[in-house]
Amino acid sequence: MTHARTWALVPLRQLAGGKERLAAVLDPAARRALVEAMAEDVVEALLAVPLPPAQVLLVSEDPEVGALAERLGVGLFRPAPVADDPLNAALVAASRSALASGADSVLLIHADLPAASATALRGLLAAHLGDASAAARATLVSDGAGTGTNCLLLSPPLAMPLRFGSDSRALHCGAAAATGVDYREFTCPGLGFDVDLPADLDLLVRPAETQDNATGARTLVWIQEHAAHSR
Repeated sequence: MTHARTWALVPLRQLAGGKERLAAVLDPAARRALVEAMAEDVVEALLAVPLPPAQVLLVSEDPEVGALAERLGVGLFRPAPVADDPLNAALVAASRSALASGADSVLLIHADLPAASATALRGLLAAHLGDASAAARATLVSDGAGTGTNCLLLSPPLAMPLRFGSDSRALHCGAAAATGVDYREFTCPGLGFDVDLPADLDLLVRPAETQDNATGARTLVWIQEHAAHSR
């Protein structure tokens, strides 16, 4: 199986007002710019895999995210507003839409992974899609803390319940076991690095001081501009 029938779903609640846990070190404008830069880099990495632009969907109700999707040339899925568990509800609805459009698999990937690369994503896809011995499969990439889920690749798209949120790594593992889904994990530092806390921001900015910067181009520009404004 190739990734020709894999859809990538990128949840992005909003551009403004996000990353509130960085408020102590970044003002709203800087946080918004960082959110947008990281999202652009994630999308560019997906397109470079390559995935067809129509199979890369930003998942959001925010009109600004819709404008970003249009600028990047990718799709947008607007979930219906729900009060209970909106993130998982939105991703289930988006997965259902992808399945109806012909998807064999969905890659659920967060928008705040500044070091995501096409090479890393190809490795994840190869690890998941290369073994089709199980009818239903899940491959998870955890966050740096080992408790969250940065990426979840599912075949078929609705193979198991989604449990994004607190302690999602363990909850996804449990959901896979309960539904008979073949569950695996894929380890990749680039895909495992997300930016939520000031300590994460320190790790993000520090590589910009060397020639071996692993971030995407848009995030690198943000780092350089932020460093200039912080002097």
